[in-house]
Amino acid sequence: MKQFLMLIITQLSRFTPLGLRDRVVRLFGFLWYLIAKGRREVIRENIRTIKGEVKESDIKSTFSNFAQVFSDILNIPNMTTSYLQSMVKADVGYIKEELNKGKGVILIASHLGGMELAGPYLSSFGFPLYSIAESKGPGMKFFRFYNHYRGHLGNKILRLEDRRLIFKLVRLLKENKIVVLIADRDIQDSGVDYEFFGRTASIPRGVALLSKRTGAPLIVGFMALDPDTPRYQGRIFPPLYPDDYDTEEELLKAIVMLLEKEISMYPEQWFVFQKVW
Repeated sequence: MKQFLMLIITQLSRFTPLGLRDRVVRLFGFLWYLIAKGRREVIRENIRTIKGEVKESDIKSTFSNFAQVFSDILNIPNMTTSYLQSMVKADVGYIKEELNKGKGVILIASHLGGMELAGPYLSSFGFPLYSIAESKGPGMKFFRFYNHYRGHLGNKILRLEDRRLIFKLVRLLKENKIVVLIADRDIQDSGVDYEFFGRTASIPRGVALLSKRTGAPLIVGFMALDPDTPRYQGRIFPPLYPDDYDTEEELLKAIVMLLEKEISMYPEQWFVFQKVW
């Protein structure tokens, strides 16, 4: 039923003006805010940790923003290359430069803003992109279905739970591909305790480990709704080179600092509805 409704919305999005769609989905976001008490409290704690204070309007905005972004995700199959590139303001120069060096790129993302749109967006430039996604939580049936959206324009999806994932990632980097990893939430409970916004949280260590083992540079990037842009502001930070850091911990610290910097700019678009701290 869930997949059927998503397909219906995808088809309706082809004919619905963007302004009208935004008004409708933000209303649904507000209704979700009203009924999702548990998730409201998680968001309240997240924003309080990030900002030091929280207003009820911040929490409402988070739900409305998520609804707006999710409506864009459901519209992905309808998007052409030119349309997708026109709705995002970003400079992909760092990615091009690093691919020209032949060591591959580890692209670090977070649950901020239009994370799911970033894959199709970067793929629209012809980048050889491989994204990692969880299949255990949503189930394999939904995982395969949702890849219809994630994989638009050539973005390839690998299962987080694949026992041979690390070997595949090493091989892809040797082949000068881009692998996308999420670094702000430890889904597999295999991370390390680290200070994140002044509190101890479990952070995935695999991003730093993979870079150190392969020599591939790390590039941290984000995509957030921004009223001063056509729709999304993409930010791609200068590369982090593993040889510039003596230990994995130092490299991980640099990653976390960039995550904190960007999430602090858009706390009402950090879509983590599970407890982090």
